[in-house]
Amino acid sequence: MPLGGRCAEPVETVACRAGSVRVLGVCTPIAKAGAPQPARGVPVAREPEPGELRFDRYVLSAGDPLYAQGAGCAPGGETMLTAGGELVGRTVADQDGRFETVVRFASFRPGHRQVVADCGVRLQAGVDMMLVSADSSVSVSSLLLLFCLAAGGLAVHQQAAPGRRRLPGLPAVAPSTAGRDG
Repeated sequence: MPLGGRCAEPVETVACRAGSVRVLGVCTPIAKAGAPQPARGVPVAREPEPGELRFDRYVLSAGDPLYAQGAGCAPGGETMLTAGGELVGRTVADQDGRFETVVRFASFRPGHRQVVADCGVRLQAGVDMMLVSADSSVSVSSLLLLFCLAAGGLAVHQQAAPGRRRLPGLPAVAPSTAGRDG
């Protein structure tokens, strides 16, 4: 949507209660000093510092919701979030100059997207959009290769097998020469 255009009415997000912030879409208690670090790639559960724009995740797949949090804005001021000139979010900062809102991109383009929040001050941060393929189908050529390998292994086994088969548990017996004149 072009800047200056009007986006769809924002979805009301339930604000996280005091002492927690949204991480990967879930309200999570704020990490205390000295607490173990979360897994690599998972943002730390902390409130944004004044002048900082944070996201609840920094790598997106198609369909993932994205929440932005910011601090240091003009109290009660309108906050406009844009990415490459496209309006992606809009909200109002609270009395402490903090905000949280959903970010909606009009299209999903793999790569890095820089988001700017203008709320009396300019905050910015980036997210990476990645395509993830879930195609687990097996191709005809890979099945054909599997059967060829199995048939080749069986042929080699037959060539290397001894001339006589023996029953399990019985000792191997040399071919009999009985009845031959020698």
